[in-house]
This record gives sequence, structure tokens and C-alpha cells, in this order.
Amino acid sequence: MSSRLDDLRELPGRWLSWLWLAVAAVGLTSGLLLNDQVASDPHALGPHTISLLGPLVGATAFLTAACLLDRLTGSTLLAMGGLFIVLCLPFVGMLGAPIVHLEGDDSFRYSTYAHHILTERTLWGADGLLHDVPYYVDQPGYRYVLAATIALLGGEHRGLQLFDMGVMLAGTVGALVAVSSRGDRPATMALAVFLLAASPYAAKNILYGYTEWFAVLLCMLATCHVLKRQWLVAMVMLALMPFVRQNLLVVSMVLAATVLILTHRYWLGLPYLALLGLPLYHNVHYADRWQFLVTNRGVEVELEAGWLGTLREVMVAAASKVPHYLGYHPDQDLGTIAIAVMFVPLGTGLAGWLLSRLEAPGRWVLAAVAVAAIAPTLVLGHGSYPRFVYVNLAVIVLSYWMVRALTGRRTSSPRRPDA
Repeated sequence: MSSRLDDLRELPGRWLSWLWLAVAAVGLTSGLLLNDQVASDPHALGPHTISLLGPLVGATAFLTAACLLDRLTGSTLLAMGGLFIVLCLPFVGMLGAPIVHLEGDDSFRYSTYAHHILTERTLWGADGLLHDVPYYVDQPGYRYVLAATIALLGGEHRGLQLFDMGVMLAGTVGALVAVSSRGDRPATMALAVFLLAASPYAAKNILYGYTEWFAVLLCMLATCHVLKRQWLVAMVMLALMPFVRQNLLVVSMVLAATVLILTHRYWLGLPYLALLGLPLYHNVHYADRWQFLVTNRGVEVELEAGWLGTLREVMVAAASKVPHYLGYHPDQDLGTIAIAVMFVPLGTGLAGWLLSRLEAPGRWVLAAVAVAAIAPTLVLGHGSYPRFVYVNLAVIVLSYWMVRALTGRRTSSPRRPDA
């Protein structure tokens, strides 16, 4: 009897071992077969880079399995790190291969700004190189992250893309380890599955050189530090989120206000506001202009059509975005839709389910976070679907654990009668 119990206890470990070998075999084979395509085209993203999705997706698959089997141990995480390295091996010969971006794309602009920052050793955002103005036009924060990474790794190349995937994987590990310690097993398992489903798009976002993956990473870090009750670091992460993506400004403020009010550490508002004002400091210093928000906002409504006309356009724009949260966009190709379908419907359903699990006031705080995340992108965000849906859903889902920890309430469930 005891030997059978021992066998049952060892079964999850065996499954993980077989999964490790299977993922490594598939990843190595596909990487070796397709790496010539990667080497033949220097563009950061395209059909030729499909094999580069493997390291992040494969390692996240192993991590998710470990979470589902309740095996988030040190040895398992070490095995996951080893798997990521193994999956990167087919690309060792091209780690230093420079990458280029499509001219006019967001990634092209961030790359241009980052290289100028390094070349001139300046903190000026360099928007004037492309827009002929000294203040921020495009999202401000990521250019500095990219510049720092280029300086660290010695260039903008394939190795930088894989490095960023490793950073994102580390953030995913931190988030899952942190939330798994809170005892909400069903929600933790759901988060793990969602992060796995979203990992192909996260890898694509990294390859593209977009900002959304880093905004999600900051939210992961904020979640980890809220759960650890490390309030100052959590507030720093929350303040940096809108520096990377300004559409997250209200989300950041809702979560920061919740921390201040419920922890009674009102002094944390000082470092939070100091960091939140980074775009303003830049524009005042370099442009002598009191401006906080960027000017490239992707407005989709005509604001000069009168209040009734504007309201109608807002409603039409909002209605057109509803299918986006079901995984569909009428203007996108089949490959993009396939990646979106993998995680968007799941994320939308998961956000609603997590909202229903909270009791008041946590439920109202998370609802405010959801509205604050989605509302700006209904009328301001467009292009490169599902980038905005990805960051919005990830932030809402991760915020569940922050709100749950801060409000100190259990999830709503049927109460047992007193014994």
C-alpha cells in the first residue's frame, strides 16, 4: 500500500520530466529546421521568426504544468530555466545578428529614440528626430528601457529579443509563485493557463519591439510586491506603468489610491507622485511646456462634431471594440486571429469570473480597474490587434490578487452553517 502511495506521489514529477523532454525535443527540432529563415531576414518580426516564439512558449508551458500539478519548487523552476536555455540553443549562432524595424512603425520610433539617447548620452526623448517637436509625442518610458538593454547587451540584435523573453519569463515565475502562496488554488490555476495561452502573443509583442509586454511585466512586479507587503516597491511599479503606457494612468491611480487608503501609509503618495510626473518633468525641461500626456493618442472619434455627434461616434467606436474582447478583429489576417483566439476569450471570461469571486468593496475596486483599463482604448487605441486587449486583460486579471490582498476579504463562496 505504501509503495503505491509513493508511486502516486512521484507521478507528477514523472509527468513533468516527460514534458520537459518533449518540449525540448520539439523546440530544438523546430528551431534547427527553421533557424535559416531567421538568419535570412533581419526584420525584427515576420513569418521568418515563428521559431523564436519557442523559448518563451515552451518554458511557460512547463511552468504552467508545474503550477497545475502543484510543483512550483526550486528544482522545478531550475529545470524550467534550463529548458528555456535549451530552447535558445538553435539561435546561438545569430545572437549578435542586428535586427531592423519597419520604418514608421512604433518599434522603429522607439529604436530610433533609444539609439539617439545612447549616442548623445542624453535623457531627451528624441521625439524631435521624427516629429520636429522637443516634447513627448510617443509613449515615453520604453525607449529608456530599450536604450538600457542595448547598452547592457552591446546592440539591438536577436540576443536582445531572447533576453527580453527571459525577463518576461522571470516575471511570470514571480507572479505565479507569489499568487500560489495566497491559497486561492482555482484562481491561481486559471492565471497559469491564461499566461500560457497569452505567451505566444507576449513573445510576438517582444519580437515586435512594442511596449505592452513591459507594462504587463511591471504589473506582475507590482502584484508580487503587494502580496509581499513591500509597499514602496509596489508603488514604484504602479507609478512606472503609465510611464510605459499612458492609457494605464487611471488604472495606476486606482490601485495606488487603494494601497494608500487601506494600508494607511499615506507617505507613499510622495514617491508615487514624484515618479508619476516623469513625463511632465521632461517636457518642462526640454520643451518649456507644461504637458503630461503624449500627443500621439490614436484618437478614433471626431471631437469637433458637437456633443451629440461626439457621443454617437464614441458609442460606435466602443461597439466596434466588443468583438475584439471575444478574439475577433475584422481587419486582421488568420494568423493574428489564431493567436488572439488562444487567450482573448479566456482572458475576458477569466476577468468576469474573478470579479464575481470578490466581495465588496474589493469587487468595486476591481470593477473600477477594469473600466479604467478598457475605457481609454475604446476611443484612443487602434492598430496591431490584439496589443491593447492583451495589456488590458493581463492588468485586470493580475489586479485581482492585489485587490484581494488589500481589501483583506475572502472570495465569495457559499458559507457553511455553524457546527
